[in-house]
Amino acid sequence: MPKTTIRTQKQRRILNIVASALLISMGLMILIALQHLVRDRGYHTQAETLAVNFYFRDSDDHWSWEMRHIDLADNTAMVESVLNGLAEGPRTAGLLPSIPDGVHEIHAGLRTNTGELQITFPASFHEISPIERIVAIGSLVHTLTDLPFVDNIRFFVGDEPMLDRGGDLFGLRNRGNTTLEGRNPWEEETEVVVLYFPNEQMTGLVAEERTISINPLQLIEHFIVEALIEGPQTPGLFHGLPADAGLPRIERMDAVVIVDFAADFYDNLGSGSRGEEMMVFSLVNTLTERAGIRSVQIQIDGLAIQPYDQSASHMDLSRPIERDESLIVD
Repeated sequence: MPKTTIRTQKQRRILNIVASALLISMGLMILIALQHLVRDRGYHTQAETLAVNFYFRDSDDHWSWEMRHIDLADNTAMVESVLNGLAEGPRTAGLLPSIPDGVHEIHAGLRTNTGELQITFPASFHEISPIERIVAIGSLVHTLTDLPFVDNIRFFVGDEPMLDRGGDLFGLRNRGNTTLEGRNPWEEETEVVVLYFPNEQMTGLVAEERTISINPLQLIEHFIVEALIEGPQTPGLFHGLPADAGLPRIERMDAVVIVDFAADFYDNLGSGSRGEEMMVFSLVNTLTERAGIRSVQIQIDGLAIQPYDQSASHMDLSRPIERDESLIVD
């Protein structure tokens, strides 16, 4: 074969290699340019956004939602995107804004690896109506818990924890305890509950079914404890909590109910270890009758009871107390 032919074939192979390299380089340049275009113009692939349901009330005063996509970013940035979207208001005809004018300055803080989000309203939150509060809180809870890393929300107004209408701590909120569809906060509702009172011999606790009035703006545990203090309606049963014990402040944190008595709580303890046991478990067994409640933490003036402070107590009240089925009798 002539040398010129061999040289021509080598040149063609070199040209093909060069052409392939140029095509690859041009392809990479086009891909990079498209990526910049997508980023700069706000276009996102599905992998770069997260679908979130934004909850609003409709014109018939029922909950509805619209799906939006927010940028996938760090958790704090995604929370801010949701808050901005709620402040912006709905984009769907027939839906109404859920965050009233004047309370848009909402701040958020996420506790790392706990799934708990803290939402802080401005002081102007106190100036809006109860209905507006329900809508704002419901919208925030249901929308923010649609984020995969938010499970519970704790609300503050300014520097203070939010209180309900009864003066109790509002506590952690989630989808399980923020379902207010169809409720009118100005009207009382009724709930059938089970209360436990000591029997005449003080040898055990007897269940009494009771229909009590509640208000959806307050924790139901508030009304349950109030009914315990009022005393039994069944003959032969006795007060679990003394009538002069005073209404405690109540907060629910996940599966624990915190019952915060005034400083004179020790003055109301039942006489002897048995009387104290009946009083404590009248409270504990009644509250843990509710689904999702595992234990009760008794506090005094906002502080946990330390063992060395329990000179008047026969029980260790420094820890959450769980239900004791062995004390329940027929």
